[in-house]
Amino acid sequence: MPKPPSTAPIRLSRRTRLAIALVGGGLWVSGGLWLIFHFFFRKIGPWGPEPHMLEPWWLGMHGLFAFATLWLVGLLCGLHIVRAWQSGRRRWSGASLLAWVLALTLTGYLLIYAGDDGPWGLVSPSHWIAGLALPVLYGVHRLIRFLRPES
Repeated sequence: MPKPPSTAPIRLSRRTRLAIALVGGGLWVSGGLWLIFHFFFRKIGPWGPEPHMLEPWWLGMHGLFAFATLWLVGLLCGLHIVRAWQSGRRRWSGASLLAWVLALTLTGYLLIYAGDDGPWGLVSPSHWIAGLALPVLYGVHRLIRFLRPES
């Protein structure tokens, strides 16, 4: 006989929440700064537009935070996601958030290895639009309990 869903809250430790905030914030800020410098601070050189000298640094930081994010998602699978799924609460927001992160992981991988030519040209805008929107999904997942106390 299956166990009934748990009603105990599945809270993450303060340290884990801080890690999510720091890694997620670093990922979002570094990606946003790369976008700003890539689209708004290009210089016109003798052979056309040239990237700003800080673009590679923002991209490198973004890659570092992306790696930390993959590690953090693995940690959350063991600490939170499995137990939370069994409780039956906030499944839609949690599953949406996880699917969004996995889509960003896939598009990030494709940006590195598939290039930006032809139909792959849609990968880049898909990645950064989804990345910019991620804090909204995270906020919904965190705050939905105030809208629906039983979820």
